[in-house]
Amino acid sequence: MITFTAEGRLDGDSARVTIKDTELKIGLMGSDDPTPEEVLLGAALSCMILTIYYISREMGVQVKNVEGYIEGTLDPKGFQGDPNIPPGLLQVKYDLTIDSDDERMDEVMKLSMRRCPLKDTLMRRVDVDVSWKIRKT
Repeated sequence: MITFTAEGRLDGDSARVTIKDTELKIGLMGSDDPTPEEVLLGAALSCMILTIYYISREMGVQVKNVEGYIEGTLDPKGFQGDPNIPPGLLQVKYDLTIDSDDERMDEVMKLSMRRCPLKDTLMRRVDVDVSWKIRKT
């Protein structure tokens, strides 16, 4: 098992999140900072690109380049409290372009679709545990 971690704190109307030695400033919709949803989509796209790279290397398939675009659709009414609409992303679409002359690239892509960790995470239920404590100030 591998455990990944991040730490964060409120900073005005943004969140500052530290992952390893990198700090990200994440904001609400409408701010100049990327939103949590955009950061999630960026992570999901990079995971897919790196999975394609990893599996092609594993199979000895030469890939010259991988480019991608990802979009996620969210109905803000869910976040705003409408009980009939989920507050999170409703749909995620990837659009990938791979430069390769190798005939095994379709096999690489099928394996990548099956093995990409964040695509898998987006598609299935994940056990999430949230705990909190309230400090008196």
